[in-house]
Amino acid sequence: MHCIPAGRGLMPAQNKLLAPPLRVGKISYANCLPFYYGLQKHQDPDFFESYPVKINQAMRHGKMDIAPISSLEYLNHQKDYRLLPFSIGARDFTGSVILFSHEKIEGLNGVPIALSRESLSSVALLKILLKLKFKFKNKFVVTDSNPREMLSNYRAALVIGDGALFYQPREFVYKYDLVELWWNWTGKPFCFALWAVRRAFAEDHPEEVERFVKKLKQNLEMNLADIESLIHRSLGLTFLDEKFSRIFGYLFNLNYYLDTATGEGLDLFFRLANRIGISPRPEPLDFF
Repeated sequence: MHCIPAGRGLMPAQNKLLAPPLRVGKISYANCLPFYYGLQKHQDPDFFESYPVKINQAMRHGKMDIAPISSLEYLNHQKDYRLLPFSIGARDFTGSVILFSHEKIEGLNGVPIALSRESLSSVALLKILLKLKFKFKNKFVVTDSNPREMLSNYRAALVIGDGALFYQPREFVYKYDLVELWWNWTGKPFCFALWAVRRAFAEDHPEEVERFVKKLKQNLEMNLADIESLIHRSLGLTFLDEKFSRIFGYLFNLNYYLDTATGEGLDLFFRLANRIGISPRPEPLDFF
């Protein structure tokens, strides 16, 4: 993993002649295993590995070229990106975007809620659900993403990623999967992240982007065709391990392509984010 500075030290004309190594964002959650495991066998990009908000920032500031960015990051900076046909989403539940609460969700009106600093789209989804579905007014506090500490200081906390997937509370708490709440409310899938390429890079190096998209698609299809082997090879787990079944069911339920249904859910999410005033009006999706 390399953290590559924004400047490449080449003039624009040289960039087109000497395609530099791709700088690729890598989200460090289990849900991204199907994208990344084995990818370096095909080519050797420079990976920048972190959690979603850090990936968003690095893409926005030109420190990487291609990455899965939060869907809300795309909405907030639509002119800077072009989309690739891959996403990270789910239909009826996810298991890794959870509102943990010491009381039922119906009692959270007016209650301050702790938010993971690692997320953008999940935070927006929670705000939409509480304001428009439940008609609540809440204050939100961004904190470190340790669920035990979050719940010791607040009555409810939004936890994402592997922290949510594997957290085992010591005492009883209510667990609300935000995708399940969204699905029951709208009947549409939810899309947390979109693979995107910086527009300027796509214009300067279209062939390199095309090659990467082809390799990423091949790698994703291979890994999704045998999730059991993917978990065993990448994490060293077998079906006898406690975590195996949880990760298997988790990956099996996720959607990794920006299909028609996911696009409809994404469009609704964008319109509602604009409606509650946290994002600009959405433009039509712009694909590479």
